[in-house]
Amino acid sequence: MNRKTGKEEGIISGMIPLHLRIVGFLSYRDPVELDFTTFDLACISGQNGAGKSSLLDAITWSLFGESRAKDKDALINLQSKAAEVALTFEYEANIYRVQRTLPRGKSTVLEFQIKSGDEWKPLTERTSRETQARIEQTLRLDYETFVNAAFFLQGKADQFTQQNAGKRKDVLSNILGLEVWETYKARTVEKRRGLEEEVIGIDRSIADIDSELDEEEPRKRRLKELEDGLKQQNSMRKTQEDALESLRKIAASLDQELATEKARLEEEQRGLLELQKAVSGQQSVINELTAQVESAKKSLAEAEEKISNRNELESKRTTSREELAKIRAENELLKTQMDELKEHIDQLEAAEGATCPLCGQTLSVEHRQSTLKQLQDEGKEKGDRFRANKISVDDLAKQIADVESQIARVESVERERLKQSNSVTQLTERIETIKDLIKNWETAGAKRLKEVEKILSSEKYSVESQKPSVNLDEPEHALRDLQEQVNRLNQEVGAARQKVSVLDELQKRKADFSSTREALALQIAHHKTLERAFGKDGVPALLIEQALPEIESKANELLDRLSDGQMSIRFVTQAEYKDRKRDDLKETLDIQISDAAGMRDYEMYSGGEAFRVNFAIRLALSEVLAQRKGARLQTLVIDEGFGSQDVQGRQRLIEAINLVRNDFAQILVITHLDELKDAFPTRIEVEKTEHGSTVQVI
Repeated sequence: MNRKTGKEEGIISGMIPLHLRIVGFLSYRDPVELDFTTFDLACISGQNGAGKSSLLDAITWSLFGESRAKDKDALINLQSKAAEVALTFEYEANIYRVQRTLPRGKSTVLEFQIKSGDEWKPLTERTSRETQARIEQTLRLDYETFVNAAFFLQGKADQFTQQNAGKRKDVLSNILGLEVWETYKARTVEKRRGLEEEVIGIDRSIADIDSELDEEEPRKRRLKELEDGLKQQNSMRKTQEDALESLRKIAASLDQELATEKARLEEEQRGLLELQKAVSGQQSVINELTAQVESAKKSLAEAEEKISNRNELESKRTTSREELAKIRAENELLKTQMDELKEHIDQLEAAEGATCPLCGQTLSVEHRQSTLKQLQDEGKEKGDRFRANKISVDDLAKQIADVESQIARVESVERERLKQSNSVTQLTERIETIKDLIKNWETAGAKRLKEVEKILSSEKYSVESQKPSVNLDEPEHALRDLQEQVNRLNQEVGAARQKVSVLDELQKRKADFSSTREALALQIAHHKTLERAFGKDGVPALLIEQALPEIESKANELLDRLSDGQMSIRFVTQAEYKDRKRDDLKETLDIQISDAAGMRDYEMYSGGEAFRVNFAIRLALSEVLAQRKGARLQTLVIDEGFGSQDVQGRQRLIEAINLVRNDFAQILVITHLDELKDAFPTRIEVEKTEHGSTVQVI
């Protein structure tokens, strides 16, 4: 079959589905794939609850993340871990693929791609929200517009026409998405009220400023009075300062002499008191030093006693060394003699002839035995002496080491003796010095301290001190009073100047407030204009007035084909009031139908004629809504509930669909009636199985 591309010169082509893959989505558990390229008109048939409408949900959910199910967890098949839908579609001669996956308990994963040659190029953005925005920007449609434009949902085809004339504008406003203007109006009202609150606040501020500006002249007079008073007080204070300074110079001259003498006496007093303090504690120092002298003398005597034994120790060491040398010499001789005896014994034991190897005499058995015994006895005696001498050597060596250790200790005692001797000398000298200090204090120092304390307590430091002193209390008190008055006036003048200087700032602030108020008043006027424009009789009414001719034209194009040129419609937006005295017209939206019998209102029609009008107007609304979003309606889905139509009504719907078939690249009709299956060239059979819903194209 030849598939329509949906492209016309100068018109943007709409979205055309090419391939749909569903896994774990709603009633579809196992993977299901649907190839749209094999048909341009098909019915989706199956029993109620088989999953027919779920195919439409899969398309809207893949594109917009929206479906009839508002709970996203309900989208996942109960026996699946995730819901996944991939839709491949054609748009403006490009092929795109959207894949949306929702793992159970996790966030949705969204991928967007475009086909380039034999490869897919990613269009996915950094976040799912940004990717969704790019998909809607590409399609120039959002979910609501897509559903209202492409889907004829059950019970909504005559939603517009069945309303009374007064309600049709509201329905049309909702279909065209004009309710957003109410939002704009509400925001504008809120903003305008906020601006008016600002103006009220500014008016209060200007009133406060005006009340302060009324005080300008009294404030300036008060400032002049205070400045004159301050000038006079400063002059009086200067005169008093000069007089006080002269008195202070006289007093300073007298005080300097007294201060010098007093300082000298106080310094002498401090020295004597320090000497008294030092002397008062010296007797305890003498006692302590005397005890240290006695201790040092005792240690000195002990050291000298130890040193006196040193000669005896050295003599003992010398005697022990001589005895040790003698014994060692004897042992060396004994060692030589024992070696010779051993050699003779070895010779006798080895001799076999008749001659003695020692004396040359005839060697008999008895002579051999006696000689051997004699040599052995002599060797034993020398060995015993050798071993005894060795023990003596060890004992003497220990004695010598002990003596040398004692001598070493005596040498350290020598240093101690010298130390204690020096300590006795130094401590004795220090005791004598302290005794001289105490003696000098008792004879002269104590007497002088009493004299100095007496002079200081009498304050008669010199003959000149008898002169009368200068009294500065009264002039100083008078100067302090004048200074306090000057300080007080300075504060009052500063405050008065601040009150005057703030007037200039208030004038500037008033001008700024007035300028701001004018700008706000202009904004309020603009917002009021916008409120009227955003209101029901403003832009929405204008958009409806602009849309109605377009809807009327498109509906008449279709109705002309559906009625063989016998029927047309006209929208009437204004009508006269029943009260003939009124010159104005009321707002309405009547539908007038013209046929062979003349012009009649829509309400006068029923049956097949009314159905043709409903279908034509609904399809015209869909096309206008799509085009206003910058798209073209290329795919049409009709879920109108054929069961509510009689045989003749169902036949009219099939005829209407076939009449508009060439206007769309793809038309899908959902039905569960078996008698309608053969009315369409292609049937998509949906069946509910134990493994979930399945799809078969027949």
